[in-house]
Amino acid sequence: MKYEEFQKLAAEEMQQIPDAELPEVPKEMLHNFLTQSRAMRKDGVLGWEVVQETENGIKTLFLPLMKAEQRYGVTFWYQVNPENGTYEMRTEQEEPTMQQEPIGTYGMMWMQWMEDNHPEKVEVMKFHHRYLTVARSVDKRAWEYRNRLDEQYMEANPRPHGFEKILEWEQTRTHYTDSATIRDIVHLAVTTP
Repeated sequence: MKYEEFQKLAAEEMQQIPDAELPEVPKEMLHNFLTQSRAMRKDGVLGWEVVQETENGIKTLFLPLMKAEQRYGVTFWYQVNPENGTYEMRTEQEEPTMQQEPIGTYGMMWMQWMEDNHPEKVEVMKFHHRYLTVARSVDKRAWEYRNRLDEQYMEANPRPHGFEKILEWEQTRTHYTDSATIRDIVHLAVTTP
């Protein structure tokens, strides 16, 4: 894979690239006395191996793709710049909070399911400020899907007459549409809106 294509990927997409396809930074793009910079995994961690040649000798370093630093009770995230071997602070746009833009029932169910089953993916989405955005997207898709199922169910099973039959019909319809929505939309490990 070419370096330029690799740099356009999101962090979780970078993680999916096989070792044999990890790129190297073209020599003409290297700065800060670097003579080589190539993506690699070390102990399962994706990062960049950089070789720096100065008057004091040659140094080879492994720089993880991302690192976190705690200051004043706040976590600051940094991503390595493989062209010069330094870390740069992530300055991604914050996503709207739950108070600013509430998340519906299915989005909340998806968040809980993801935190229970895929906490590593949740951390990556939070890092990229899109966890709540994806939850809102899942909620929207789930309601659209549920409404379609609801219409299909009503066409295939006309509403009966009589209070008890209507009550049973409503419970069956709700159970069918809700369980199918949870199975087909909510319990999927999606990471993009």
